[in-house]
Amino acid sequence: MPTSAQSIREIVAVQPSASRIFERFDIDLCLQAENSLSRACAELQLSVDQVLEKLADAEAQESGGSPIDPSTLSIERLIQLIVRAHHQYIRHELPRLTEMAQKLAAKRSDRAPELIHVAELIEHLRADLLAHIGKEEQVLFPFIAQMDQDWIVAYPAAHACFRAVSHPIFMMMQEHEAANLIIAELRNITTDFEAPEWACATQTALFSGLRAFETDIKKHVHLENDLLFPRAIKLEAELNGRG
Repeated sequence: MPTSAQSIREIVAVQPSASRIFERFDIDLCLQAENSLSRACAELQLSVDQVLEKLADAEAQESGGSPIDPSTLSIERLIQLIVRAHHQYIRHELPRLTEMAQKLAAKRSDRAPELIHVAELIEHLRADLLAHIGKEEQVLFPFIAQMDQDWIVAYPAAHACFRAVSHPIFMMMQEHEAANLIIAELRNITTDFEAPEWACATQTALFSGLRAFETDIKKHVHLENDLLFPRAIKLEAELNGRG
């Protein structure tokens, strides 16, 4: 848990969500990077206890509380978990990381030219994944949920834009792989998301955020590739058998 004696740089290095909290309080990650949290709050006339409380709340949310075994969930609840926990994370986090990367590329690329490529890759990832989750939420997930709840209405798939659920699933899995390749490239050019000693707090926060994003996308892809999609294909086969 962060303390008031730690510097802004030290806090964002170990807690990815800290940069979001500091942004809300107008604590500048670069200008105040070496300041302790207590000094940064004093300069802005902020309550250090209030900032620490928000940091603790964000840290608790990151830990996720009591773990849920997703394999025990119904298809409907599994879809809800994916959308609420992981799709929303993409919507909130990738635009923020994109903005940070673009600012860094503009200010620091003279010393670290690779930051330009980092910004381009994150923007590519943002565009791809926002389109990806849109297709899942608007087409694939509603069809799977309907197929699970009311097979008479859902089958045959006359109103779907695919002949078998395995077709869009295959496309979604290919897009997962494409996202993983971008993240692997980001990890490679950032030396495993480790900011150099001279890096500003914004760069430290960006790399920490990318590391956290990689962890989340692995959980996200596991829920879909290994749990939801196989169950959907199996359910379709059972419904075809009934037909």
